[in-house]
Amino acid sequence: MNQFNYIDSLSAFTTAIEKITDTHKTVLFRGQPNIRCKLLPQAARGHTKSVETEAKMLAHIAEYGLGYIDVENPSTCHLLMKAHNAGLETRLLDWSINPYEALWYACHSSGSQPLVYVLNTEDIPQLGMDDDPFAITQTHIMPVYGKAVDKNKRLTVHASTLVQGRPQFTALEEEAGMNVALTQLPIMPDLKVKIIQELNEFGINEHSIYNNLFGLCRHVNLMYDNNPYGWLPLDSRSTGAEMQGEAGESLQQFKQKYVSDFDFD
Repeated sequence: MNQFNYIDSLSAFTTAIEKITDTHKTVLFRGQPNIRCKLLPQAARGHTKSVETEAKMLAHIAEYGLGYIDVENPSTCHLLMKAHNAGLETRLLDWSINPYEALWYACHSSGSQPLVYVLNTEDIPQLGMDDDPFAITQTHIMPVYGKAVDKNKRLTVHASTLVQGRPQFTALEEEAGMNVALTQLPIMPDLKVKIIQELNEFGINEHSIYNNLFGLCRHVNLMYDNNPYGWLPLDSRSTGAEMQGEAGESLQQFKQKYVSDFDFD
């Protein structure tokens, strides 16, 4: 697995991302709170769910939750994505096409060894919307759903097997061929607050991450307390001010525009 030196600032992170994207054009990003946390979907954490259990759980969603699904006659992939986004434990794993969102997630946690994974997706097959996500034998990229609220979000769908009659998922970093597709960007743990403040300077915060009323309310709460992970007053933005040139230009590459109220157009 490829690995960079420890990231200690937003500018260092930007430099690392530019080096990676110069070589690989189709990449995804995921922030992890701790390097010891493997790249496994929720269905594989704790008590691993079998395909039969996953199918039964999804059947309940299909029976009682169709009123919440904005697609007529949804396929299994549609149901799985919708249920996953609503909190169902599935074989899907969240990624982003925006590296700064992944950095925010890595730093906005209590983990002691935060990092950002970069996944080169050039050789990873994509699942069709009408394909069976429970029949795959290797990790696939889920199709992009055009009406998704979070335009930056992407999902990988993971395969499971039976080992001595028990369901088992293989962590992405241990899956055959995936080691060379992954790059680790470890974050200096003591500098998480500093990086969160720098990200906030450019509108990467609860409001932009969650992109709904829930996120806005979380952001406003932090505006009016002393939480160091939250919003910085306009007249106290010293930590990240020096980053506005280089990092600001890179942020604009992801079609985001900085405005005075820390939101994106």
